[in-house]
Amino acid sequence: MAFWALSRACPDAVPRETLTALRNRFREGMQRNLLHARELFRLLDLFGLAGIEVLPFKGPALAWSLYETPGLRFMSDLDLLVPPGDVSRAIGLLTSNGYRRCDANIGLRFFSDSGEDLLRRSDGIFEVDLHWRVAPAHFNPLDAAEIRSRRVFIDVAGRQTPAFCPEDLLAYLCLNGAKNDWNSLAGICDLDRLIDVCRLDWGAILSRAARRRMSRIVSLGLCLAQDLLGSNLPPEVSSRVHADTRAVALAASIRERLQEGRAWSSRDRLILRFRLMEGAWRKICFFRHILRPTPADWELLHIPESLFPVYYLTRPVRLAWKWCARPILNPKRRAGFRA
Repeated sequence: MAFWALSRACPDAVPRETLTALRNRFREGMQRNLLHARELFRLLDLFGLAGIEVLPFKGPALAWSLYETPGLRFMSDLDLLVPPGDVSRAIGLLTSNGYRRCDANIGLRFFSDSGEDLLRRSDGIFEVDLHWRVAPAHFNPLDAAEIRSRRVFIDVAGRQTPAFCPEDLLAYLCLNGAKNDWNSLAGICDLDRLIDVCRLDWGAILSRAARRRMSRIVSLGLCLAQDLLGSNLPPEVSSRVHADTRAVALAASIRERLQEGRAWSSRDRLILRFRLMEGAWRKICFFRHILRPTPADWELLHIPESLFPVYYLTRPVRLAWKWCARPILNPKRRAGFRA
């Protein structure tokens, strides 16, 4: 995106070697995205023949539908959403067609909160992030079945491909950005482009957000898009999202972190997610789901999966160390969040 903007606005002001390096990166990205699109089509055909309903999202869907050219949107893997009942069949299909689970030794029960499993092709060129939830259960107010029922078809590299409808995509981008603590401008750029190129049903967006108790998550994303990138929100929508004082305060804090390049601690990320929860029941569900064992617990304590309930005893201890004791004992350490 830097190359695209600079080469049009002020190419003579950029040192020649810098512009050349940016151009090469841009061309490499375009080639990579075309390869990902071709692999996506191959997998869609395989899933179709197997009778597994699959809905691709992020990656090629965003690159081709939101940007002037797909080279403007970086992608590193393919995200596929399947019904929960088809997860085992989907993994079997992928493994029989050149993919291997990255955590092959860990049972799927450990992925019940995250709702996704990563597989890598044997040649290392492609990765598939297989989802049966659109976000981790402890932070997920969206219903994947509803999203599948409202799917649309978009053009990806000349082929009609199923995708999230624009309203569901906006809600998802806001949720995914919040899940990742809006730690880069890339997610905000996706949201800004969606607002710019799609005719959105704002009434449906806001009413669904209220029904799903994710109004603050949506307000935070829209505040960031408008305040940082000047997204053209309808006046009534802008007024409504900026009326949420907590979302406005969170957006200001995130903008400050982005501008200063400050990392998030695990505890800060947990607090951010909790502050975005609406209603007592959502907060209860947040803590209930977050206590489910995950691959990180298995990596710490290797015991037979038949003893899975033991992890419910060890997980609170690990989380208390990660989020409370370790930041106090070593406040300068910045750890990534892996719930």
